[in-house]
Amino acid sequence: MTTLRRGDRAPLLVGLTLDGQPYLEQPEGRLTVLVFFKESCPTCRLILPRLENLHRAYPSSEWRLLGIGQDPLPILQSFAQELRLSFPILADHHFSSSAAYRLTHVPTTFVIDPQGQILHVTVGFVRDDLEAISQQIARRLKVPFHPIASDEDPPVRPG
Repeated sequence: MTTLRRGDRAPLLVGLTLDGQPYLEQPEGRLTVLVFFKESCPTCRLILPRLENLHRAYPSSEWRLLGIGQDPLPILQSFAQELRLSFPILADHHFSSSAAYRLTHVPTTFVIDPQGQILHVTVGFVRDDLEAISQQIARRLKVPFHPIASDEDPPVRPG
């Protein structure tokens, strides 16, 4: 499990965009949901389509979703196409971001407030946590809540 917790400052994100451009950013300025994943992880394959649902449910400039993949760029490009992911994805080229966020398992999801402070951390797939993230975004945007998981999804699946 990550040693970063609620209230910690979110570290700098370093990686490559899917088109190979360098990326460096401090996650602040708007609500940010980060998900770290790996193509070969079955639990990642479960959570990413649900996060795509989240991305499509609340299009806004007031929040964003960012995937951080722990695979080489060509694998991430194919994986994003396979799962039809439309949210931005970074290749954690030298595992710099994974190390900064002190990851031990994927998927790990972080919710970061506009001031750059970690609000929530989930390791693995936790259906109730995903729905809570969706509710938080809906409240922040003052729009109706959209469920993003299905009743057939397991309540919990470790990473």
